[in-house]
Amino acid sequence: MKSIYKIGFSIIFSVVCSLSVFGQAVDTQDTAKAVVNMDKTTEVISKDTVVEQEVSPLDISKNRGLFILTRDKKMQLRILGSVRFSAFYDNVELPTKSTFNTYYIPTGSNNHKIPNFHNSLNQTRLGFEVTRATKEGTVFVRIETDFEGPGGRYRIRHAYGQIGGFLLGQTWSLFSNVSDQPATVDKNGPTGNISLLNPQIRYGRSYKKMSWAVGLEYSLPDLNYMVFDTIEDAFSTVQMIPDFTGRFDLHGKFGSVQLSVLAKNVTIKETDSTVYNSFGTGASLSGKFDITQKQKVYFQFASGRSIAHYITTFSGTGQDAVFNPETNKYENLYSMGGFLSYGVDWNDRISTNLSVGMAKIFNKSFQPGSAYRNSLSASVDAFWRVIPGARLGVSYTYGQRWNKDNSTGRAGRVWALFYYDF
Repeated sequence: MKSIYKIGFSIIFSVVCSLSVFGQAVDTQDTAKAVVNMDKTTEVISKDTVVEQEVSPLDISKNRGLFILTRDKKMQLRILGSVRFSAFYDNVELPTKSTFNTYYIPTGSNNHKIPNFHNSLNQTRLGFEVTRATKEGTVFVRIETDFEGPGGRYRIRHAYGQIGGFLLGQTWSLFSNVSDQPATVDKNGPTGNISLLNPQIRYGRSYKKMSWAVGLEYSLPDLNYMVFDTIEDAFSTVQMIPDFTGRFDLHGKFGSVQLSVLAKNVTIKETDSTVYNSFGTGASLSGKFDITQKQKVYFQFASGRSIAHYITTFSGTGQDAVFNPETNKYENLYSMGGFLSYGVDWNDRISTNLSVGMAKIFNKSFQPGSAYRNSLSASVDAFWRVIPGARLGVSYTYGQRWNKDNSTGRAGRVWALFYYDF
Protein backbone atom coordinates (compact mmCIF):
# COMPACT_ATOMS: atom_id res chain seq x y z
CA MET A 1 0.00 0.00 0.00
CA LYS A 2 2.81 2.43 0.89
CA SER A 3 4.57 1.68 -2.40
CA ILE A 4 1.40 2.58 -4.35
CA TYR A 5 1.20 5.98 -2.66
CA LYS A 6 4.90 6.59 -3.27
CA ILE A 7 4.51 5.78 -6.96
CA GLY A 8 1.46 8.05 -7.24
CA PHE A 9 3.15 11.04 -5.57
CA SER A 10 6.32 10.43 -7.63
CA ILE A 11 4.32 10.63 -10.84
CA ILE A 12 2.60 13.87 -9.79
CA PHE A 13 5.91 15.39 -8.70
CA SER A 14 7.55 14.44 -11.99
CA VAL A 15 4.74 15.95 -14.05
CA VAL A 16 4.81 19.21 -12.07
CA CYS A 17 8.57 19.46 -12.50
CA SER A 18 8.26 18.76 -16.21
CA LEU A 19 6.13 21.88 -16.64
CA SER A 20 9.21 24.07 -16.46
CA VAL A 21 11.30 21.68 -18.56
CA PHE A 22 8.78 21.54 -21.39
CA GLY A 23 8.24 25.30 -21.16
CA GLN A 24 11.95 26.03 -21.65
CA ALA A 25 12.09 23.78 -24.69
CA VAL A 26 9.48 25.81 -26.61
CA ASP A 27 11.18 29.21 -26.98
CA THR A 28 13.64 31.55 -25.29
CA GLN A 29 11.04 33.50 -23.35
CA ASP A 30 10.44 33.12 -19.62
CA THR A 31 8.36 29.97 -19.98
CA ALA A 32 9.70 28.19 -16.93
CA LYS A 33 7.20 29.99 -14.77
CA ALA A 34 3.68 28.60 -14.50
CA VAL A 35 0.32 30.25 -14.05
CA VAL A 36 -1.83 28.73 -11.33
CA ASN A 37 -5.63 28.99 -11.50
CA MET A 38 -8.13 27.86 -8.91
CA ASP A 39 -11.54 26.55 -10.03
CA LYS A 40 -11.07 27.93 -13.52
CA THR A 41 -10.19 25.91 -16.59
CA THR A 42 -8.06 27.67 -19.18
CA GLU A 43 -9.26 27.16 -22.76
CA VAL A 44 -5.92 27.39 -24.56
CA ILE A 45 -5.87 24.16 -26.54
CA SER A 46 -8.25 23.43 -29.39
CA LYS A 47 -11.01 21.05 -28.39
CA ASP A 48 -11.15 19.71 -31.96
CA THR A 49 -7.79 18.01 -31.50
CA VAL A 50 -8.96 15.82 -28.62
CA VAL A 51 -11.73 13.24 -28.74
CA GLU A 52 -14.58 14.29 -26.45
CA GLN A 53 -14.28 12.77 -22.97
CA GLU A 54 -17.01 10.54 -21.60
CA VAL A 55 -18.44 12.11 -18.46
CA SER A 56 -20.64 10.16 -16.06
CA PRO A 57 -23.26 12.03 -13.98
CA LEU A 58 -21.24 12.10 -10.75
CA ASP A 59 -17.81 12.75 -12.28
CA ILE A 60 -15.76 15.61 -10.86
CA SER A 61 -16.86 18.81 -12.59
CA LYS A 62 -14.56 20.12 -15.30
CA ASN A 63 -14.26 23.51 -13.57
CA ARG A 64 -13.01 22.03 -10.28
CA GLY A 65 -9.40 21.45 -9.32
CA LEU A 66 -6.03 23.17 -9.37
CA PHE A 67 -5.00 24.28 -12.88
CA ILE A 68 -1.31 24.90 -13.60
CA LEU A 69 -0.51 26.36 -17.02
CA THR A 70 2.89 27.00 -18.55
CA ARG A 71 3.54 30.55 -19.72
CA ASP A 72 3.73 29.44 -23.35
CA LYS A 73 0.21 27.97 -22.96
CA LYS A 74 1.37 24.67 -24.44
CA MET A 75 0.76 22.49 -21.41
CA GLN A 76 -1.76 22.36 -18.57
CA LEU A 77 -1.84 20.22 -15.44
CA ARG A 78 -5.10 19.76 -13.56
CA ILE A 79 -4.99 18.26 -10.07
CA LEU A 80 -8.43 17.09 -9.03
CA GLY A 81 -10.07 15.28 -6.17
CA SER A 82 -13.33 14.57 -4.40
CA VAL A 83 -14.16 13.63 -0.81
CA ARG A 84 -17.22 11.37 -0.82
CA PHE A 85 -19.14 10.10 2.20
CA SER A 86 -22.03 7.65 1.79
CA ALA A 87 -24.34 6.16 4.41
CA PHE A 88 -27.28 3.82 4.01
CA TYR A 89 -29.83 1.79 5.93
CA ASP A 90 -30.93 -1.65 4.65
CA ASN A 91 -33.96 -3.64 5.78
CA VAL A 92 -32.27 -6.88 4.59
CA GLU A 93 -28.56 -7.52 5.04
CA LEU A 94 -26.79 -7.61 1.65
CA PRO A 95 -23.15 -8.58 1.05
CA THR A 96 -22.63 -5.68 -1.39
CA LYS A 97 -22.07 -2.36 0.37
CA SER A 98 -20.86 -0.06 -2.40
CA THR A 99 -23.91 -0.75 -4.57
CA PHE A 100 -27.48 -2.05 -4.24
CA ASN A 101 -27.21 -5.26 -6.28
CA THR A 102 -30.49 -7.15 -6.73
CA TYR A 103 -28.58 -10.33 -7.65
CA TYR A 104 -27.61 -10.77 -3.98
CA ILE A 105 -31.09 -10.37 -2.48
CA PRO A 106 -31.70 -13.57 -0.44
CA THR A 107 -34.78 -15.55 -1.44
CA GLY A 108 -37.32 -17.79 0.26
CA SER A 109 -36.68 -18.60 3.90
CA ASN A 110 -33.27 -16.89 3.72
CA ASN A 111 -34.85 -13.47 3.21
CA HIS A 112 -34.53 -12.34 6.83
CA LYS A 113 -35.48 -8.79 7.76
CA ILE A 114 -32.33 -7.62 9.51
CA PRO A 115 -32.10 -3.82 9.62
CA ASN A 116 -28.49 -2.64 9.32
CA PHE A 117 -26.54 0.59 8.88
CA HIS A 118 -23.34 1.18 6.95
CA ASN A 119 -21.20 4.14 5.90
CA SER A 120 -18.12 4.49 3.73
CA LEU A 121 -15.58 6.92 2.27
CA ASN A 122 -14.36 4.50 -0.39
CA GLN A 123 -15.71 6.56 -3.29
CA THR A 124 -13.25 9.36 -2.46
CA ARG A 125 -11.20 10.18 -5.58
CA LEU A 126 -7.83 11.69 -6.44
CA GLY A 127 -6.25 12.24 -9.83
CA PHE A 128 -4.68 14.53 -12.37
CA GLU A 129 -4.94 15.39 -16.04
CA VAL A 130 -2.27 16.66 -18.40
CA THR A 131 -3.07 18.39 -21.69
CA ARG A 132 -0.17 19.30 -23.98
CA ALA A 133 -0.03 20.73 -27.49
CA THR A 134 2.49 19.05 -29.80
CA LYS A 135 3.25 19.13 -33.53
CA GLU A 136 1.45 15.79 -33.87
CA GLY A 137 -1.66 17.04 -32.09
CA THR A 138 -2.93 17.53 -28.55
CA VAL A 139 -1.91 14.87 -26.04
CA PHE A 140 -4.28 14.24 -23.13
CA VAL A 141 -3.40 12.01 -20.15
CA ARG A 142 -5.72 11.18 -17.27
CA ILE A 143 -5.12 9.22 -14.07
CA GLU A 144 -7.87 8.93 -11.48
CA THR A 145 -7.96 6.71 -8.41
CA ASP A 146 -10.34 5.77 -5.62
CA PHE A 147 -10.70 3.20 -2.82
CA GLU A 148 -13.25 0.90 -4.46
CA GLY A 149 -10.87 -2.02 -4.93
CA PRO A 150 -11.40 -5.40 -3.22
CA GLY A 151 -11.76 -4.86 0.51
CA GLY A 152 -11.73 -1.08 0.09
CA ARG A 153 -8.22 -1.05 -1.36
CA TYR A 154 -6.71 1.82 -3.28
CA ARG A 155 -7.14 1.25 -7.02
CA ILE A 156 -6.74 2.85 -10.43
CA ARG A 157 -10.07 3.99 -11.87
CA HIS A 158 -8.96 5.72 -15.07
CA ALA A 159 -5.45 5.62 -16.55
CA TYR A 160 -5.16 6.43 -20.23
CA GLY A 161 -3.52 8.58 -22.86
CA GLN A 162 -5.18 10.14 -25.87
CA ILE A 163 -3.97 11.82 -29.04
CA GLY A 164 -6.39 12.66 -31.82
CA GLY A 165 -8.70 9.70 -32.31
CA PHE A 166 -6.41 7.18 -30.59
CA LEU A 167 -6.80 6.12 -26.95
CA LEU A 168 -4.69 3.64 -24.97
CA GLY A 169 -5.28 2.65 -21.34
CA GLN A 170 -8.13 1.95 -18.93
CA THR A 171 -11.41 3.84 -19.14
CA TRP A 172 -15.10 3.26 -19.91
CA SER A 173 -15.81 0.34 -22.23
CA LEU A 174 -17.22 1.19 -25.66
CA PHE A 175 -20.09 -1.14 -24.74
CA SER A 176 -21.21 1.31 -22.05
CA ASN A 177 -22.79 4.76 -22.34
CA VAL A 178 -22.12 6.62 -19.11
CA SER A 179 -22.82 10.02 -20.66
CA ASP A 180 -26.51 9.15 -21.03
CA GLN A 181 -27.16 7.72 -17.57
CA PRO A 182 -29.25 9.26 -14.79
CA ALA A 183 -27.61 10.70 -11.69
CA THR A 184 -28.02 8.11 -8.92
CA VAL A 185 -26.61 7.78 -5.43
CA ASP A 186 -25.74 4.18 -6.34
CA LYS A 187 -22.49 4.43 -8.33
CA ASN A 188 -23.58 1.52 -10.57
CA GLY A 189 -26.85 3.13 -11.55
CA PRO A 190 -30.16 1.26 -11.93
CA THR A 191 -30.40 -2.53 -12.16
CA GLY A 192 -29.35 -3.73 -15.62
CA ASN A 193 -27.01 -0.79 -16.23
CA ILE A 194 -23.63 -1.10 -18.01
CA SER A 195 -20.70 0.92 -16.66
CA LEU A 196 -17.50 -1.10 -16.96
CA LEU A 197 -13.91 0.16 -16.90
CA ASN A 198 -11.67 -1.90 -19.22
CA PRO A 199 -8.05 -1.69 -20.41
CA GLN A 200 -8.29 -1.04 -24.14
CA ILE A 201 -6.96 0.29 -27.41
CA ARG A 202 -9.44 2.27 -29.47
CA TYR A 203 -9.79 4.63 -32.37
CA GLY A 204 -12.69 6.97 -33.00
CA ARG A 205 -13.82 10.01 -34.93
CA SER A 206 -16.34 12.75 -34.19
CA TYR A 207 -18.39 14.79 -36.62
CA LYS A 208 -21.05 17.49 -36.17
CA LYS A 209 -23.93 15.20 -35.18
CA MET A 210 -22.35 11.77 -35.04
CA SER A 211 -19.34 9.85 -33.82
CA TRP A 212 -18.01 6.31 -33.98
CA ALA A 213 -15.29 4.25 -32.33
CA VAL A 214 -13.88 0.71 -32.46
CA GLY A 215 -11.67 -0.96 -29.91
CA LEU A 216 -9.91 -4.02 -28.51
CA GLU A 217 -10.63 -4.52 -24.81
CA TYR A 218 -9.28 -6.77 -22.07
CA SER A 219 -12.12 -8.32 -20.09
CA LEU A 220 -11.86 -11.85 -18.69
CA PRO A 221 -14.94 -14.11 -18.89
CA ASP A 222 -16.73 -14.45 -15.56
CA LEU A 223 -17.55 -18.05 -14.58
CA ASN A 224 -18.77 -19.69 -11.37
CA TYR A 225 -16.32 -22.43 -10.42
CA MET A 226 -18.03 -23.30 -7.12
CA VAL A 227 -20.62 -25.66 -8.59
CA PHE A 228 -18.95 -28.71 -7.09
CA ASP A 229 -15.99 -29.03 -4.70
CA THR A 230 -13.64 -30.21 -7.45
CA ILE A 231 -14.60 -27.70 -10.13
CA GLU A 232 -12.54 -24.74 -8.91
CA ASP A 233 -9.24 -26.60 -9.44
CA ALA A 234 -10.35 -28.20 -12.70
CA PHE A 235 -10.96 -25.09 -14.80
CA SER A 236 -9.65 -21.59 -15.32
CA THR A 237 -10.20 -18.85 -17.88
CA VAL A 238 -7.76 -17.04 -20.12
CA GLN A 239 -8.29 -14.37 -22.74
CA MET A 240 -6.62 -15.59 -25.91
CA ILE A 241 -7.87 -12.67 -27.98
CA PRO A 242 -9.29 -9.31 -26.81
CA ASP A 243 -12.95 -8.39 -26.97
CA PHE A 244 -13.95 -6.52 -30.12
CA THR A 245 -16.16 -3.52 -29.34
CA GLY A 246 -17.70 -0.76 -31.38
CA ARG A 247 -20.23 2.01 -31.05
CA PHE A 248 -22.06 4.61 -33.12
CA ASP A 249 -23.54 7.80 -31.64
CA LEU A 250 -26.07 10.20 -33.12
CA HIS A 251 -26.73 13.59 -31.51
CA GLY A 252 -29.37 16.21 -32.20
CA LYS A 253 -31.96 18.51 -30.72
CA PHE A 254 -33.89 15.41 -29.62
CA GLY A 255 -31.00 14.23 -27.45
CA SER A 256 -28.73 11.32 -28.36
CA VAL A 257 -28.83 7.64 -29.30
CA GLN A 258 -26.00 5.10 -29.13
CA LEU A 259 -25.71 1.62 -30.62
CA SER A 260 -22.92 -0.57 -29.22
CA VAL A 261 -21.80 -4.04 -30.30
CA LEU A 262 -19.53 -6.63 -28.71
CA ALA A 263 -17.86 -9.86 -29.87
CA LYS A 264 -15.77 -11.96 -27.51
CA ASN A 265 -14.02 -15.30 -27.27
CA VAL A 266 -14.51 -17.41 -24.13
CA THR A 267 -11.51 -19.67 -23.53
CA ILE A 268 -11.68 -22.26 -20.74
CA LYS A 269 -8.55 -24.18 -19.74
CA GLU A 270 -8.56 -27.51 -17.92
CA THR A 271 -5.82 -28.73 -15.55
CA ASP A 272 -4.11 -30.72 -18.32
CA SER A 273 -3.88 -27.47 -20.33
CA THR A 274 -6.61 -28.59 -22.70
CA VAL A 275 -8.57 -25.57 -23.87
CA TYR A 276 -11.91 -25.19 -25.59
CA ASN A 277 -13.42 -22.03 -27.00
CA SER A 278 -16.87 -20.60 -27.49
CA PHE A 279 -18.00 -17.22 -28.75
CA GLY A 280 -20.15 -14.52 -27.26
CA THR A 281 -21.86 -11.56 -28.87
CA GLY A 282 -23.97 -8.70 -27.63
CA ALA A 283 -25.65 -5.45 -28.57
CA SER A 284 -26.82 -2.44 -26.61
CA LEU A 285 -29.13 0.46 -27.45
CA SER A 286 -29.04 3.48 -25.16
CA GLY A 287 -29.58 7.20 -25.13
CA LYS A 288 -31.32 10.27 -23.81
CA PHE A 289 -34.41 12.12 -25.04
CA ASP A 290 -34.83 15.78 -24.15
CA ILE A 291 -38.57 16.23 -23.55
CA THR A 292 -38.01 19.86 -22.54
CA GLN A 293 -34.95 21.78 -21.46
CA LYS A 294 -35.48 20.55 -17.89
CA GLN A 295 -37.06 17.13 -18.46
CA LYS A 296 -35.19 14.11 -19.83
CA VAL A 297 -35.75 10.41 -20.39
CA TYR A 298 -32.76 8.04 -20.17
CA PHE A 299 -32.83 4.47 -21.45
CA GLN A 300 -30.57 1.48 -21.99
CA PHE A 301 -31.18 -2.08 -23.13
CA ALA A 302 -28.55 -4.78 -23.72
CA SER A 303 -28.67 -8.47 -24.52
CA GLY A 304 -26.25 -11.14 -25.61
CA ARG A 305 -24.42 -14.39 -25.10
CA SER A 306 -21.60 -14.62 -22.50
CA ILE A 307 -21.69 -10.87 -21.85
CA ALA A 308 -23.24 -10.96 -18.36
CA HIS A 309 -20.17 -9.47 -16.63
CA TYR A 310 -20.59 -6.29 -18.68
CA ILE A 311 -23.92 -5.73 -16.90
CA THR A 312 -23.22 -4.34 -13.43
CA THR A 313 -25.88 -6.55 -11.80
CA PHE A 314 -23.90 -9.66 -12.80
CA SER A 315 -20.38 -8.35 -12.26
CA GLY A 316 -18.39 -10.98 -10.34
CA THR A 317 -21.31 -13.46 -10.16
CA GLY A 318 -20.05 -15.99 -12.76
CA GLN A 319 -22.98 -15.73 -15.15
CA ASP A 320 -21.15 -15.70 -18.51
CA ALA A 321 -21.36 -19.50 -18.69
CA VAL A 322 -22.62 -22.34 -16.50
CA PHE A 323 -21.18 -25.81 -15.84
CA ASN A 324 -23.14 -28.75 -17.26
CA PRO A 325 -22.52 -31.82 -15.04
CA GLU A 326 -23.78 -34.13 -17.79
CA THR A 327 -21.09 -33.10 -20.28
CA ASN A 328 -18.49 -31.77 -17.82
CA LYS A 329 -18.29 -28.64 -19.95
CA TYR A 330 -19.30 -25.01 -19.56
CA GLU A 331 -22.16 -23.72 -21.68
CA ASN A 332 -22.73 -20.07 -22.61
CA LEU A 333 -25.56 -18.22 -20.91
CA TYR A 334 -27.75 -15.58 -22.50
CA SER A 335 -28.44 -12.49 -20.41
CA MET A 336 -30.20 -9.16 -20.76
CA GLY A 337 -30.53 -5.96 -18.79
CA GLY A 338 -31.89 -2.47 -19.10
CA PHE A 339 -33.43 0.54 -17.42
CA LEU A 340 -35.71 3.51 -18.03
CA SER A 341 -35.36 6.76 -16.12
CA TYR A 342 -37.21 10.07 -16.01
CA GLY A 343 -35.26 13.10 -14.80
CA VAL A 344 -36.27 16.65 -13.91
CA ASP A 345 -34.02 19.65 -13.23
CA TRP A 346 -36.28 21.71 -10.99
CA ASN A 347 -33.81 24.58 -10.95
CA ASP A 348 -30.04 25.05 -11.16
CA ARG A 349 -29.58 23.45 -7.72
CA ILE A 350 -32.15 20.63 -7.37
CA SER A 351 -32.75 17.64 -9.64
CA THR A 352 -34.55 14.29 -9.33
CA ASN A 353 -34.61 10.97 -11.19
CA LEU A 354 -37.14 8.15 -11.10
CA SER A 355 -35.69 4.88 -12.45
CA VAL A 356 -36.77 1.28 -13.04
CA GLY A 357 -34.37 -1.45 -14.09
CA MET A 358 -34.29 -5.18 -14.74
CA ALA A 359 -31.72 -7.95 -15.34
CA LYS A 360 -32.37 -11.50 -16.53
CA ILE A 361 -30.52 -14.78 -17.10
CA PHE A 362 -31.97 -17.34 -19.50
CA ASN A 363 -31.52 -20.50 -17.43
CA LYS A 364 -30.43 -23.88 -18.71
CA SER A 365 -32.58 -26.96 -17.99
CA PHE A 366 -29.84 -28.58 -15.87
CA GLN A 367 -29.47 -25.60 -13.53
CA PRO A 368 -30.87 -26.04 -9.99
CA GLY A 369 -34.09 -24.38 -8.87
CA SER A 370 -32.12 -21.96 -6.67
CA ALA A 371 -30.37 -20.46 -9.71
CA TYR A 372 -30.93 -16.75 -10.32
CA ARG A 373 -33.53 -16.03 -13.01
CA ASN A 374 -34.32 -12.31 -12.98
CA SER A 375 -34.59 -9.22 -10.78
CA LEU A 376 -35.87 -5.66 -10.89
CA SER A 377 -35.53 -2.45 -8.98
CA ALA A 378 -37.26 0.91 -8.68
CA SER A 379 -35.52 3.96 -7.24
CA VAL A 380 -36.00 7.67 -6.71
CA ASP A 381 -32.92 9.92 -6.42
CA ALA A 382 -32.71 13.61 -5.53
CA PHE A 383 -29.63 15.85 -5.63
CA TRP A 384 -29.11 19.28 -4.12
CA ARG A 385 -26.15 21.49 -5.03
CA VAL A 386 -25.34 22.95 -1.63
CA ILE A 387 -22.50 25.21 -2.79
CA PRO A 388 -20.32 25.15 -5.90
CA GLY A 389 -18.50 21.80 -5.87
CA ALA A 390 -20.63 20.24 -3.13
CA ARG A 391 -23.74 18.10 -3.62
CA LEU A 392 -26.01 16.08 -1.37
CA GLY A 393 -27.86 13.12 -2.83
CA VAL A 394 -30.57 10.99 -1.20
CA SER A 395 -32.38 7.96 -2.60
CA TYR A 396 -34.71 5.10 -1.86
CA THR A 397 -34.38 1.83 -3.78
CA TYR A 398 -36.65 -1.20 -3.75
CA GLY A 399 -35.54 -4.46 -5.34
CA GLN A 400 -36.83 -7.98 -5.88
CA ARG A 401 -35.20 -11.21 -7.10
CA TRP A 402 -36.72 -14.38 -8.55
CA ASN A 403 -35.09 -17.79 -8.84
CA LYS A 404 -35.66 -20.49 -11.42
CA ASP A 405 -38.08 -22.27 -9.06
CA ASN A 406 -40.08 -19.00 -8.61
CA SER A 407 -38.88 -18.44 -5.05
CA THR A 408 -38.43 -14.75 -4.43
CA GLY A 409 -36.97 -12.16 -2.06
CA ARG A 410 -37.29 -8.41 -1.50
CA ALA A 411 -35.03 -5.70 -0.10
CA GLY A 412 -34.99 -1.94 0.32
CA ARG A 413 -32.33 0.69 0.96
CA VAL A 414 -32.40 4.34 2.08
CA TRP A 415 -29.16 5.98 0.97
CA ALA A 416 -27.40 9.35 1.29
CA LEU A 417 -24.27 10.59 -0.46
CA PHE A 418 -22.42 13.81 0.21
CA TYR A 419 -19.38 14.86 -1.77
CA TYR A 420 -17.19 17.87 -2.33
CA ASP A 421 -15.13 18.22 -5.52
CA PHE A 422 -12.06 20.34 -4.88
